[in-house]
Amino acid sequence: MDVKQSWGGISISLGIISLLWSVMSLNGVIGQDHLFTDIGAFLNLTGSNLYDKTYAENILEVDRHKNFIVLLTGIGMAIVGSLLMKSCHRKKAI
Repeated sequence: MDVKQSWGGISISLGIISLLWSVMSLNGVIGQDHLFTDIGAFLNLTGSNLYDKTYAENILEVDRHKNFIVLLTGIGMAIVGSLLMKSCHRKKAI
């Protein structure tokens, strides 16, 4: 087995896992956004000062940033893996 082919397979599988992880995490962030919106609306109706809107927005922004980095890493790993696999098949055909 060629070294490029094995590293290409590993890179593609890690990229796919990273993509799946980021999609699941982004879905969780969307759910958290709805939850914070509902809780904030309820606490504003009751006149409570316990809910700070900027705190919730900061938490969601940090989570979005982390998930975006994981998504970009997954895309990059999948691309590198596919390039490694493509170069191996091209060598064998020649």
